[in-house]
Amino acid sequence: MIQVFSNQLADKHVLLSTMIKKVYIEYLLLKNDKESFHQVLTIIQPKLLIFATSIIKDSSLAQDAVQEAMISIIKGFNKLKNHRKFHAWIYQVTRNKCIDMIRKNHKYKNDSDINTIEEPSSITEDLDGKIDMMGMIKQLPHKQQTVIHLFYYDGFSIIEIAGILHKPAGTIKSLLFDAREKLKYLLGE
Repeated sequence: MIQVFSNQLADKHVLLSTMIKKVYIEYLLLKNDKESFHQVLTIIQPKLLIFATSIIKDSSLAQDAVQEAMISIIKGFNKLKNHRKFHAWIYQVTRNKCIDMIRKNHKYKNDSDINTIEEPSSITEDLDGKIDMMGMIKQLPHKQQTVIHLFYYDGFSIIEIAGILHKPAGTIKSLLFDAREKLKYLLGE
């Protein structure tokens, strides 16, 4: 029971931290100067790398995709009319660059393979006997992993995730529901 409460508290802390970063990024964007924009790029790059790695599963290709995404973000930022859509936009750009990178490297035979990208992993426990939640999330199908990551770790709303992944909001809700159910099953609840 204490462990569950501790995990919930940690999840709320991560969500609050993510919200604060999003507000800070929006503040920097509103300053509309080169130094502030450079700070924004410094903040978002590690997050985009984690996101890209979850899609591509190859760290060097993920780095290349993020580098290309950062170039597109720099070039296309002035065309962005609403700074509040910045977060969803950068993830959408990164996702598209990841898919381009996969296609360019012919790692997958056809586009249907891109939709089923996943990497199985086992549930692991650390020395304290705590369940490794990331290990459990990695057991989910790729689409569910992506939705869980964007919703819980990056703090995006269902509508924002739908825009990033080019899917209807109902599909995102369904993926999120299915992912939660599978995680409950894996936890034995």
